[in-house]
Amino acid sequence: MVSEALITSLPHEVIEYMLERENVKMTDIINLALTCRHLYIIITGSNKLWRAKFFQRWPDLKEIYETTERTKPRVSNWLDEIKKSVMYRKRLQHQLSLMSAKYYRKQELSNSDLIEFDAPTNLKNEGYLLGCHFLIDELITLINCPTKRSNLTHKYYAYKVIRYLRQNCLREEWQAYINLPAKDQILERGAVLVAQWSQPELRISYSSISATLDRIAEQVKEYLREQNPSHPIFSTSKEQFELWKLANIDDNQWSGVNSRQVITALCEVMFKRLCFHGNSEMFYSSENSFINRVLEKKHGIPITLAIVFESIARRLGVRCEPVSFPAHFLLRWKEKYTLPESEEDESFYIDVFYDGQLLTKNSCPKISGTSRCPIQRYNIHNAATAIEVIGRMANNLEVAGRQRTQLNNRAARLRSALELLHLVQPYDTSTILHLARFYMLHQMDLAGLVNTLNTIQRDLEIGSRGQANHILQMLHDYERHMKDVPEEHILPKKRRPEVLYAIGLIMKHRTYDYLCVITGWDPHCAATTEWMTEMGVDELCGGSNQPFYNVFAEDGSSRYAAQENLMLACPPKWVNHYEIGRYFCRFNETHYVPNEEKAREYPEDEEIRVRIVEANYIQAQEMQLRMVTPN
Repeated sequence: MVSEALITSLPHEVIEYMLERENVKMTDIINLALTCRHLYIIITGSNKLWRAKFFQRWPDLKEIYETTERTKPRVSNWLDEIKKSVMYRKRLQHQLSLMSAKYYRKQELSNSDLIEFDAPTNLKNEGYLLGCHFLIDELITLINCPTKRSNLTHKYYAYKVIRYLRQNCLREEWQAYINLPAKDQILERGAVLVAQWSQPELRISYSSISATLDRIAEQVKEYLREQNPSHPIFSTSKEQFELWKLANIDDNQWSGVNSRQVITALCEVMFKRLCFHGNSEMFYSSENSFINRVLEKKHGIPITLAIVFESIARRLGVRCEPVSFPAHFLLRWKEKYTLPESEEDESFYIDVFYDGQLLTKNSCPKISGTSRCPIQRYNIHNAATAIEVIGRMANNLEVAGRQRTQLNNRAARLRSALELLHLVQPYDTSTILHLARFYMLHQMDLAGLVNTLNTIQRDLEIGSRGQANHILQMLHDYERHMKDVPEEHILPKKRRPEVLYAIGLIMKHRTYDYLCVITGWDPHCAATTEWMTEMGVDELCGGSNQPFYNVFAEDGSSRYAAQENLMLACPPKWVNHYEIGRYFCRFNETHYVPNEEKAREYPEDEEIRVRIVEANYIQAQEMQLRMVTPN
């Protein structure tokens, strides 16, 4: 053990250096500071030390701080910054612990339900630079916490809050993006915003995406050097490459021949060496629209692959224009873009979905189901703007969100896509109508949509007012109807002898073999006559006069299953359902533990659940014993 006298005799710089090591915890430093006045003064007065400890604890905030400090005063006291961060983490945890009691009956929360989480943003005026970014970082840490150690209900609501906070930040970033000159609206920045909006629980930064694109561009240069060592790109300065990376270019920076060489090298590296390809098997998966997932998985749909290709080509001094066809998305390339219209070069089209094929109007293959290729059929002259490209990505996400192939978290994905569309096209009445229907279905706050519709009536062209009036009338009728709907009161369920199972038990369907967890039950089938007819309930041995169970299935669906069709899962396993945390706070390997609200709804189920789990455990132990005991 190093003596106190020895430590205090060391120069201040050496003490700071020792304490800055990552294996030295903040609590250790605080305890050391309390041992004597000399160390207390050194430690509490070292801004350098506490800055290092802050970014060791919250490394993902470093980029945000460094970006913010370019335009705002630097943090003057990092120890105070840590104290504030710890205080707001505790406040966040407390707020999350209250959410289930408030919103247990709601599947989707309105933004107005979450405004209490806005408070820390106001602390920017007090020199607290983090704003919502700190809360987002803390929520991601909570979401990534191992299942055995985490409160599933807190984690469930953490997803709700992080979506709200992340998208609030991104609304500001979107406004800044669309206010940029067109030259500075690079596609990859817009694509990163889409990925962050749609995956709020992930740490996705523009710098990490940009760095990945940089690395691919360097690989292309290496291949180009092998094939064309005298290419003028190798006499280009680093500063010039940086300019091409950060802004759209007006024209190719090379001759036609040299530009073709870059495109050939890019196709070789991207499609052959790195194996990027079109994802035709899961075309409608949302992940195909996320640039981070496309760069990771090496497959996507035409628009995201095109953004990756264009971003790398631009870094290498080649201009590619995005062209949005109704049934396809291509990149257009010309040898020269700045010629007068009468002297324009022939346009070539790069089909990134099919390994970067270089097409012309004459060589373009027909798209399935059409009589002509899209280039000939639509003859589109204007390149798509960055905002139009992002709008199309949002449309793609809406289509993906409506697919029934991925049921887990489907409602939240659809909502996210619709709200992104509304962000990009705020006065599009078709988008507002779809969003209004979603909000009404989930009994959400309509005030924001009503305000937008009133703006359309007041300010926009007469053509949109009729549709806006129609939607407003629909919303007013809905609100009047909801005022007449009595508030739902949930009475505790009284068990009956015929109900064999309890909430939280992990079951298996006897016929369809899926894993599920019980979230509720009825002593007999409480579904409509139409549903029972469609599902063939009368064909069951017990018919409708037997207990039926609400279950979360492992494919993300919610089902209503007859007791005779369910059996205890052996062995029980985790059920991968997005809404597990809505009703359960913990997974105990053998079953799920209901949270307070769900337990209050089924107060007599705990005794039954414990009894069944214990009996099942004893049975499993006896079976294992028989297997190891010789006859």
